[in-house]
Amino acid sequence: MSELHWLYALVGGLLAGSAFFSAAEAALFGLTPAERKTASRATLELLAEPRALLATILLSNLVLNTLYFGFASRLVPDAEGWQEFALGLVVLVALLLGSEILPKILALRARRAVARVVAPALRALLPLTQPLTRPLLWVLEFVHRALSNWIRPEGGITPDVLARVLARGAAEGALHESEADLLTGILELEDLRVREIMRPRVDTLFLDVSGEDRARVTRTALSARLTWLPVVEGELDQIVGRVSLRELVRQPERSVRSLVAPVRFVPEVAGALDLLRWLRADGTSEAVVVDEYGGTAGVVTTEDAFEHILGDLRVEGEERAPQVVTLDGGRFRVPGSLPIREWNEAFGLEIVPREFETVGGFVSALLGRIPRVGDQVRVGELELEVHEVRRRRVLMVDIGVRALTPAAEGAAP
Repeated sequence: MSELHWLYALVGGLLAGSAFFSAAEAALFGLTPAERKTASRATLELLAEPRALLATILLSNLVLNTLYFGFASRLVPDAEGWQEFALGLVVLVALLLGSEILPKILALRARRAVARVVAPALRALLPLTQPLTRPLLWVLEFVHRALSNWIRPEGGITPDVLARVLARGAAEGALHESEADLLTGILELEDLRVREIMRPRVDTLFLDVSGEDRARVTRTALSARLTWLPVVEGELDQIVGRVSLRELVRQPERSVRSLVAPVRFVPEVAGALDLLRWLRADGTSEAVVVDEYGGTAGVVTTEDAFEHILGDLRVEGEERAPQVVTLDGGRFRVPGSLPIREWNEAFGLEIVPREFETVGGFVSALLGRIPRVGDQVRVGELELEVHEVRRRRVLMVDIGVRALTPAAEGAAP
């Protein structure tokens, strides 16, 4: 074989070696968390030191590419002018296509298979390159720390900014409206408090540990499609645990006390994200909410948090009254228990201060006394009239909002 043939073989081998390292980089660093769980032992050992691995791949690729250009320039030793330019262009295109673009595209399509093939060779190469890569990593770490002291981020992207981006994306058609609503709901979990999504104490059904009124409470719970009940001992602030409604029905011969299971207590000021973490850690889906004095404020479930993200999670056949009902004359009827957050979202504008939890609480604060049917109050663009009261609690409120219409779906005429 002539010297020129050997030269072509050497250039081709260097190109193949560069393609190997490019494919290895794309495959190993492109593995998803799920794919890493089923990866080979050699692959996991390499990914345990990602910086050293990347330095080895890049350094090896750089050496091969340098040798490639050096030997490729000797393929046509007498080339001059346009011939020299054409040779350089061909060599460059061959490198980009043959050892960069195509290997990475193919490796990304078969990440696990490629990673399994290249891992043993790279694991053997890693110790050999350490004398060169270790000083390089030290220098990079020093430069990184130096730059970090000079260049500091002015602030991360806030949930409000992301929410505006999502709203704009939905308006421009880049996102479906339901997708934007879902992502916005997830972002708002950071600021959402448990007291904003809980079922308040006055709406909660309790069961006494003595078993008193067990049959009546069970019937009421079944009709309300509840799955569990908080269990008290004498007073509503004396929570002793919870009981599964299924067990209560299936084992009528057993006492309530023998069916009681532990329950998680959460403060009403806790965040919704913290609530989900706690419930997940406990392996349960419900908790009792307590106020700052340790009294029972209500109950909350994971469903309450998910409804904020996904909307109304009703089961098949379950009917629920619309939260915002449109009346004549530009007025709306809403439950007194409607959270202020939902009221503001229904109209797409924060027209009620967030320091109030419910519409009924807002009306009571404005009146400065216990509301009565027919009480009216005006604040800003709002005209509020108490429509229904039961046991000192505001059940329904008629609200007039000038120049605004609700944006919420489900508002019935």
